[in-house]
Amino acid sequence: MKKIAIITKNTTYNKYFGGLEVHTKNIIEALSENYEISVISPQRELKNNEIKDKNVTYHFLNATYKTGFLSDFFSENWNKKLKSFFHELNNQNKFDLLISISSAGYPIINEKEKYNFKIITVSHGSAGAEFTSLINEKVPTHILIKNAPYVFYNIFFKQKSFLTKSDKVICVSDYVRDSLIKETGDLNIEKYETIFNGANHEQYTKDFIKEGELKIIFAGRVEKSKGIYELIKAVRDLEVSLKIAGDGSLFDEIKEYIRKEKLDNKITLLGKLKYSDLVEFYKEADILVSPSLRVEGFPMSIVEAMGFYLPIITTKLGGNQDAVVENKNGFLIIPSDVQDLMEKINYFNKYPEKIKEFGINSRNYALQKYSFSVMLEKYQKVINTLIE
Repeated sequence: MKKIAIITKNTTYNKYFGGLEVHTKNIIEALSENYEISVISPQRELKNNEIKDKNVTYHFLNATYKTGFLSDFFSENWNKKLKSFFHELNNQNKFDLLISISSAGYPIINEKEKYNFKIITVSHGSAGAEFTSLINEKVPTHILIKNAPYVFYNIFFKQKSFLTKSDKVICVSDYVRDSLIKETGDLNIEKYETIFNGANHEQYTKDFIKEGELKIIFAGRVEKSKGIYELIKAVRDLEVSLKIAGDGSLFDEIKEYIRKEKLDNKITLLGKLKYSDLVEFYKEADILVSPSLRVEGFPMSIVEAMGFYLPIITTKLGGNQDAVVENKNGFLIIPSDVQDLMEKINYFNKYPEKIKEFGINSRNYALQKYSFSVMLEKYQKVINTLIE
């Protein structure tokens, strides 16, 4: 059985995780049926150094995940710990393939000449997009200035280095692919391939019986960058109910904000849910709203919700534009524009018949382009070309 190493900066075993980690877990579980998988990640708050699950072994390193051109000077830094640990692990396993989730595997990719395996990088975004996200979040100027050196270092050195050394770059959206080719100036554009995130879309038929107020669901991290405050302000005076599924650093703050604004009867914080529980809320909802200020690669929540016939309202940023066709299965709004968001939400109050029309389009797009089976088939094809 061939052996694959997967390096990632976070896992679903950790306390805080999002769509990227879910996407990675799904791929790991599927590949483990045919390959022996070793996953390497920072330990963070976990007590375990190792977790085994069938053909998958998770290795958690006690390392501080810092990035930037000064990071190698930190003795407990991820870069140093990963190099040392991976060298020994590879001596034991003799890996056939390395998959780096975004830049997590950079220290190993940068020393590619030491190893005898192929490398795939799975990119969920770009360095330029990260800086654009900070601008969209309207962070203070001093924070932008503080982050500028690392952004320039990442764009002009680090990102270019590990992507050009990768044998294949899988991009989760056309937006990510085009951004990376532009930012790296890599002439070998054939190795950049879009494979959209996919979800397992169950056999399901929605009845579209709308009873009472418009039912909205938000599924994601409760963070400023996800547009959570803009969403709450947008629904304040509308005849809607909003359920927020997820947790994050602002969870308690948002809970108190909702209480102070006397919106408890309109907005429900569900906390982090198991996917099986989240599905039930997808089924009950009329629309999904994801007003993120971040330039997302390709959000899993949108892919999942589309499979349950939900129209989508999201920001005109990043990979969102690959999933949402304007006025067909949803709307793309201006980031941070509360008025625009409010009008698009209220559109489905004014024209409830559009919930069904847009919802059916969402479902059809999801089955045709964003299914897990389609995604896995494409991943397997890429792997076969490299190691089979």
